[in-house]
Amino acid sequence: MTQDPPFVAIYLKLVEEINRLGIKTFSASQDVPEKMPVCRVQLLNNNSTNQFTNARQYSYSFQVDVVDVQNALQRSLVNAYKIMQLCRQLSISGYSVGHDEPSLTSMVDNSTNKTLNRQIIRINYSVIETTAF
Repeated sequence: MTQDPPFVAIYLKLVEEINRLGIKTFSASQDVPEKMPVCRVQLLNNNSTNQFTNARQYSYSFQVDVVDVQNALQRSLVNAYKIMQLCRQLSISGYSVGHDEPSLTSMVDNSTNKTLNRQIIRINYSVIETTAF
């Protein structure tokens, strides 16, 4: 059995943990689910930052959009806080995972035919394959 690349493992773990909170997730290429709240999880950037004798170090930027209906700002902010907590606690088997502090931006989204609350979480992960240790 081969191990997922680190960015895939992080993506899948984020999706799994967000779904465990009872919030549906979708990718940028999928239609937005009708029932709110929802989260879009996406990889923004991927860099190999270091080469060790027997392993590599990677840097990944992820964005999680927490989207909710117009009159649910409090629920949206609470969900964003919960997701920021799980982003801080992310652990992936086979990798040593570090991160910076997640950032949060709050906005009203009028890009669809509805007015939505949108909380944007960005976090950078630094990953080293555990074969380096």
